[in-house]
Amino acid sequence: MKLKNKLYLTQLSLILTLTIFIWVMYVNFKEHSQNDLEKELTKSININTLLLTSALEDTYTTFEQKRSFIEYIHRTALDKYKQDENIPLAQLKSQIISYFNLKDLNIDLYLIDKNYVIIDATFKKDIGLDFMDIPSGKADLDKASKDDEIHIAGNVSIDYMDSSIKIYSLARAHNDKYLEMAFIDPFIYDKLRQTISDISESTKVKINIFRITKTLSDEEYYEDIMNTKNISNKEEWNDSLKRFSLNTATDNEIINVHRQNKIIKTNENIKDGTATIYVPLHTKGNDNALADDHFVLKLEIDISEYMTQWQENENIFILVSLSLLILMLLLYFFIKYNFYIPITKITGNLENEVKINDPVLLNKNDEFGVLAKKYNFLYSKLQDQVKDNRLLLNENKLFITDMVHQIRTPLTVIMTNTSLIEMKTKEKVSSYIAQINSAINMLSNSYEDLSYIISNDTIVYKPIEINLTDFLHERVNFFEVIADANGKTIHTDIANDINVYMNDIELERIIDNNLSNAITHSNDKSQIEVLLEKNDSGIVLKFISHGEKIYDCSKIFHKGYTETYGAKRSLGLGLNMVKIICEKNNISYSAYSEEGINTFTYVFKV
Repeated sequence: MKLKNKLYLTQLSLILTLTIFIWVMYVNFKEHSQNDLEKELTKSININTLLLTSALEDTYTTFEQKRSFIEYIHRTALDKYKQDENIPLAQLKSQIISYFNLKDLNIDLYLIDKNYVIIDATFKKDIGLDFMDIPSGKADLDKASKDDEIHIAGNVSIDYMDSSIKIYSLARAHNDKYLEMAFIDPFIYDKLRQTISDISESTKVKINIFRITKTLSDEEYYEDIMNTKNISNKEEWNDSLKRFSLNTATDNEIINVHRQNKIIKTNENIKDGTATIYVPLHTKGNDNALADDHFVLKLEIDISEYMTQWQENENIFILVSLSLLILMLLLYFFIKYNFYIPITKITGNLENEVKINDPVLLNKNDEFGVLAKKYNFLYSKLQDQVKDNRLLLNENKLFITDMVHQIRTPLTVIMTNTSLIEMKTKEKVSSYIAQINSAINMLSNSYEDLSYIISNDTIVYKPIEINLTDFLHERVNFFEVIADANGKTIHTDIANDINVYMNDIELERIIDNNLSNAITHSNDKSQIEVLLEKNDSGIVLKFISHGEKIYDCSKIFHKGYTETYGAKRSLGLGLNMVKIICEKNNISYSAYSEEGINTFTYVFKV
């Protein structure tokens, strides 16, 4: 991995680590804050529930203590009514108040017919009220219809008609009528309101209490016991209340709290800094109920201080995050301009092998400036050495070129005169002449190799159309003298009329090097095979010899690679030259060696 990538990776890792750290801190802080808020809300719920439950139970106790007295008053009123059934209820009320000297307790009287409907009352707003729709009222009337006892309600009720808290008693007057009495404490309702108001003020919580009532038609409705509306008719008031079927789900929180019997928290006023919580209120009334059914407490708790604190803390986290982000950006640019860019410039110049000319980098007083100056010094020194070496190489190449030209003339003279001597000498020295010819031909082949190597990068070898069949015969004839002198024979199987398109000198180098190698590295008195054919893959030229196994055929064409067989050594240049020529002319080449048979194959594209 490059150093610049390591730097970026380090920065990225650092940023990710810090981001995760801040995020974990934020989540933990948020969770801790929410837990603290939950604890405060739970504490507030418990305190308000306890205080309100106590207030409601105190109200119940006030009436409970007067139960015997209430029964006695009702018995007296019933006796008076039975003595004169035509007595007006208002007159009967006055007589009872006067008789018992009722100053702290007010009463109302109701006359109910056999259909459980109020037909007369001192509290006129209740006239026409049908108890068939009120489960608790109907249940009390059913009991009273079976005996002559005074039935006092097991609970007290809040009457919104006159904003009072009452307890009812009921008895049968005769077969088709019932006398009901309501006993009213004129101060207790205001006292309850004031208590709730004091609790709200002391706990800083807005409080509403709702009474849930179930009807005989499997419906529920609720009323706010803190209601301040002016109600003229109870029947109309009851009809105006929204009903909720017990068989149908609803999204009304008050009804759902009652049905699920659990606390429900909503976000309806959370934007205003208020937590709205609905609590099912359990009082002594579960078996001796304060109201007809159940209470639900609605608490609106002020959490604006918490919200403000949380917002401030969140802003701190945001500020810290932004600060870290800015710090990371500054660190990024610091590393970029002080590390990454200098490294990139230096490595770029190294890769391009050029001198550093950036004045900013060269004028730096840090390690990069020192490195840049040192690099320029070494670069200049290296360029001087390269210049000297190139000069020496050119001089060496020029010397070799001159030597090649110097060798050509005497070599030609030797070859010509050897041919003349061969014609005029006696048979007994012809074997020596053959050895001389073989040596001269090998020297000539090496000379041509050397000549091509020193000139192939300066001379353009233009391709021409060549009759490969004739050309191959000619080169085989040339090497037969060398083969014969080495006690080896060349066998050919050359197809007729095969033409190729390439330079004749380069073709000669391919053929001559393969024949020379085959003669040099084959076994004594062995046969060398030269095959030429044309098939679907192209024109195939093969050189097959019997000799030592080639151990690494994949490297045999590499420059300088040799496989030494005793004293037979080579420079490792011939086959590499063949490789270069083949690749230049799009000729496929390969070597294969198995069981002492070495095969070199060349495929010319048609």
